[in-house]
Amino acid sequence: LSSAMEKRSALSVKYTEVQSKIKEKEKIAKQIDQYMADVAKLSENYKVALQKLPNQKEIPALFHSVALAGKDAGVEFLLFEPKPPVPKILEKQPAGLEKTAALLKPSDQRQNLDPSVAGGKKGAAATAEPFYEEIPVGVSVIGTYQNILYFFFKVAQLPRIINVSDITIGDRKEVKGKGYIVSTNCIIKTYMFIDKKEKVSEKTK
Repeated sequence: LSSAMEKRSALSVKYTEVQSKIKEKEKIAKQIDQYMADVAKLSENYKVALQKLPNQKEIPALFHSVALAGKDAGVEFLLFEPKPPVPKILEKQPAGLEKTAALLKPSDQRQNLDPSVAGGKKGAAATAEPFYEEIPVGVSVIGTYQNILYFFFKVAQLPRIINVSDITIGDRKEVKGKGYIVSTNCIIKTYMFIDKKEKVSEKTK
């Protein structure tokens, strides 16, 4: 009888251990599903962002669109000076992805997950490469307040991503036939995705 009781007790302990492992696996499975959903969402957002980022061939046309916006708004350009592009790096993953990936064990990763991302491979951190370039343009225009505001409005309506920063407005001056006008300086920035294939092609030429 005591032997049977011991076996029953041992089986009970083993059953509890198995149940605990099952719950742990279920928790990890949910985390993997959430991780994959986050990756899919990032991929979709990435595609949308690329559609709004001009490529290298489109930059001149985009600058031309900015110039046309100024002409339509009634401002006069005193300066339109493209500056050297500034490489930019995505410094960190969106909140949640890194935390979720760190919880995954190597044995629990799916085949389509990169072990180095999901925490299954330890090694030296990869050197971050520029993901996109910030392309600034120094702009100086003159016109009425209304014309300048309308110019900024039209720039904001362009289909590509364009930001206006470092705006400084000078003193207003009265001009015969035009009323009061002001000079305005600013930096107009657009952003270009860095195509690694194009970079490699340029180096091999």
